[in-house]
Amino acid sequence: MFEFFFKYPRSVYSRGHFAFLGAWPTWTLALLILAAAVGLAWLIRSRLKQAAPLLQGWRAWIIWGLQTLLAAMVLVLLWQPAITVAELKPQQNIIAVLVDDSRSMGISEDGSTRQAQAVKALQDGVLASLSR
Repeated sequence: MFEFFFKYPRSVYSRGHFAFLGAWPTWTLALLILAAAVGLAWLIRSRLKQAAPLLQGWRAWIIWGLQTLLAAMVLVLLWQPAITVAELKPQQNIIAVLVDDSRSMGISEDGSTRQAQAVKALQDGVLASLSR
């Protein structure tokens, strides 16, 4: 069921890293959450005497906590949270092998050209190990 909703198995996400994709730094997020908490506390405290007697005790601070959580959640969503996941897919990874065919590779060394030596080295097992 988890893979149906999130495309990858749970084990892939456990190896992932949490990141914010927003342009603003993370310390600004923490500062804004703290400012929202202080601002909401000041607002509730200033209007506490006008509130009904049932809301003057611990219930007012529960409302403050819920409002602070809502403000924090909105701010976190504005910072665009993401999980970076590195997952290799079969048949999608490509390794390109390039052999230089410039004029300098045509120079003969030890009875064969440099290009022929490079091709022979690739055919002697390097390509087979790369394909694995």
